[in-house]
Amino acid sequence: MKKILLSLGTLVVVGAIVAGATISFYNDTETSTGNIFTAGSIDLKVDHTKQTYNGVDCKTCDVTVTSNTTNMVIEKNGGSITPYPAVFAWVHPAWTAQNDPDLVAAGAQWIWEQNPTQQADTTVDTSYTFEKQFTWMGPITSTDLFMAVGSDNGVQVYLNNVLIGSNTGEFGYLQGSMLHIPAANITTNVLQGNNVLKFVVTNMSSPNGTPESNPAGLIYKFSIDGNCGAEYFQNHCELWQSTDLTGDEQFFNFDDVKPGDYGTNVISLHVSSNEANTCLIVGNKNDDENPAQPLAPELAAGDALNVGNPNSKGELSNFLNVFTWGDTNGNGVYDLTESAIAGPVSLNSVGSIASLVIAASTTQNIGLAWCAGTLTPNQGSAFGCNGSGMGNIAQSDSFTASLTAYAEQTRNNPNFNCANAGIPPYALPN
Repeated sequence: MKKILLSLGTLVVVGAIVAGATISFYNDTETSTGNIFTAGSIDLKVDHTKQTYNGVDCKTCDVTVTSNTTNMVIEKNGGSITPYPAVFAWVHPAWTAQNDPDLVAAGAQWIWEQNPTQQADTTVDTSYTFEKQFTWMGPITSTDLFMAVGSDNGVQVYLNNVLIGSNTGEFGYLQGSMLHIPAANITTNVLQGNNVLKFVVTNMSSPNGTPESNPAGLIYKFSIDGNCGAEYFQNHCELWQSTDLTGDEQFFNFDDVKPGDYGTNVISLHVSSNEANTCLIVGNKNDDENPAQPLAPELAAGDALNVGNPNSKGELSNFLNVFTWGDTNGNGVYDLTESAIAGPVSLNSVGSIASLVIAASTTQNIGLAWCAGTLTPNQGSAFGCNGSGMGNIAQSDSFTASLTAYAEQTRNNPNFNCANAGIPPYALPN
């Protein structure tokens, strides 16, 4: 009996050894942590960089920039700081630069980074840099430029990081000692689009200085006059750089269109992050008879009350024809190497005037030509516009519409069509 029990015991021991062998394989573990799925995005921005009307270029008519609290303080003693707005400065009785007639007319006022001047900035030489941005679109060679700067004490003026003038004297705060910068120093440094003015103003030290005895300040006026005169188009056209449209921007604003009038625009679409199908959609259309009863010449031409396009029954959009093309160089000319996108087609009948795919993080320039009449694209030369077919039927009529830039991803979206973007071609009736 003892033998049997021993044998069973031996079997149990062997079994235990076998069980231990089953967990002795080599192994390794690798773990990836922090895995993330983030929804992609499409960011569409639009710019309007060029426009003509009957051969006249759109341009900025005038810009005036002055010292006020929209100027930003961006540096102290040449070192970057978190920008903050300037404040109106305490005016020392000895300062007279503010009496300059041009500064008075422009509403320029003394500014500084703090009011009163900090005590610590009165006993050692201390510099602050003030920045103001402005936009200029159009020719600069035929413009009039003006710049006068008063400062306590010295000042250096930069336009787009180019030094255009300086006053190293102590008495820049006097009207007779102000800095006047010649137009020639300015003209070659003005950029198309956004421009940056910087003023580095140094308050010279005074051993026993106080905010009252050794204050600091900056006063200036900078202006560009584009000599537009009373030209309606140049005073009402609008150009802008890449931006998210707010709804207030206008590509077109014409109050007296005649048969044969014509124009061009350059509209650029910028898409970031993902390739996108894009459209320029003409929506919310409204043709207005204007006045409600057609005029005698309109009636003679076959116009009739309550006959015409859906809203308010005007006919003008029937005769406004557009053509778009891929304007590779953005010069507003339909060059020989460029391709048509859409048209010519009337604004009455069209929903989208451009439909194209734009790669991620790229820009597409779209040239647009319009004509009050028959539009003829001439590749490599000027567009033809014949207004003879327009006649009197559209006299006094008006046409308003929205022009919407739309973008939608291309990936997993093979059936995209601008017509399905959901923007109505005509406004809903009142």
